[in-house]
Amino acid sequence: MEGRRHLVGSDPMGCHSPGWRALAVGTALAFSACDSPASEPLSSQQEAAGVTIRDSAGIEIVENHSPVRDSTQFWTVDPEPEFTLGGLGAPGDSAHLIWRVQQAAPLSDGRVAMLAPMGDRKILVFESSGQVSAAFGRTGRGPGEFHYPMHLQVLPGDTIAVWDQGFRAVAFFGPSGRLMRERRIDLGAVVAAARTSDQRPGESVHRPLPDGSFLVKVTRPDWEPPVEAGVIYRRPTGYLRIDSLYSAHSFGWWGDYEKFSWPNRSVTRMVPFPVGSTTAAGGDPLSVYITNGDRFEIHQFSATGALQRIIRRTIDPLPATDDDLAEWKELATSVYPNLDWRRWERETEERLSGRHFAAIIDLQVDPAGYLWAYDDGRREWSVFNSEGRWLGTIALPDFGVSWIGDDAILGSRSDIDTGIQTVERYRLNRRGRS
Repeated sequence: MEGRRHLVGSDPMGCHSPGWRALAVGTALAFSACDSPASEPLSSQQEAAGVTIRDSAGIEIVENHSPVRDSTQFWTVDPEPEFTLGGLGAPGDSAHLIWRVQQAAPLSDGRVAMLAPMGDRKILVFESSGQVSAAFGRTGRGPGEFHYPMHLQVLPGDTIAVWDQGFRAVAFFGPSGRLMRERRIDLGAVVAAARTSDQRPGESVHRPLPDGSFLVKVTRPDWEPPVEAGVIYRRPTGYLRIDSLYSAHSFGWWGDYEKFSWPNRSVTRMVPFPVGSTTAAGGDPLSVYITNGDRFEIHQFSATGALQRIIRRTIDPLPATDDDLAEWKELATSVYPNLDWRRWERETEERLSGRHFAAIIDLQVDPAGYLWAYDDGRREWSVFNSEGRWLGTIALPDFGVSWIGDDAILGSRSDIDTGIQTVERYRLNRRGRS
């Protein structure tokens, strides 16, 4: 199933999984977190080979025209995986346990921890041979039990942190599955920090951050989608960081994933190649990165919400061809055959004219603080240093990236026809640091 992509909601590695041309649900107008700085008079400007750096009201704007290194000199990934977990294994092995894996991350000894919220809702730890070395967690409300686990982190010392749905407790396990401790999240304090007259928090943690704080999404309570059928819209979405003292730090308003407006629920709201905002965080000191996805532009914030830098590549999103749209439609109808696709086609034909791929559909920050951004149309990752300079591009295997390390990349792929899933680890070769 190379080259085909999942629907959001059926993609086991998350709704932004590169390697699959996403059939996503999303949401209407583009909402910029900062429109004014780019249009204000420049206080300084610096020209260098391949990049323009300018200052606008104290915000650095880095416009990258070419990379520091071309593809022949930049980092590479080995063509074959170091190991593959899952797939069509021999009878009696553990491959059947790798199903609808939501997230995966390696331990220091090379084992891989996986979060499988479907079915048994367990944490699985695999040896590189494919054998299970630990399986723990279950549905329930007791210590070490989950309602619907949503996020997995591997912290220093191989501590496995599992974040449950709905601001429930965060459980910390040893690699063998021993429950070490739990962290209670004060829901009342989260709501008090995040709720105002013009915004309401979501129902769960959006993204845990490396320092133990977390992002939440907020929405506008008085906003309503368009009433006209077949209009593409984006719901305004904000992001807040909740710190250890339950103070909220805002990163502004953005656009959620595009959707079609349909009064009739029998018609899908899915938009081909949807644009939506994406977040990532990492580095030292901690930076939070957000893109609206419609153009190659990323906003870099401090942990307290101060906009420090706008990072751009001077390229346009690639147009989606008729063949791309036909492939999307074929996959969508095979996954959801009972929806009213005839009406969908009648109402959306003109609105999909001139459709483009999202400029960015995924962001990752690796342990060294490098920012990775995935261009869906070109199927390549652009890598930036912490100052926003574009170092080069790299093509990864056609799968959903779950984790990027110093010398390896971990991801997952699934066959949409059989449902068979594999988790694979590839060696990353960094040719020096920039």
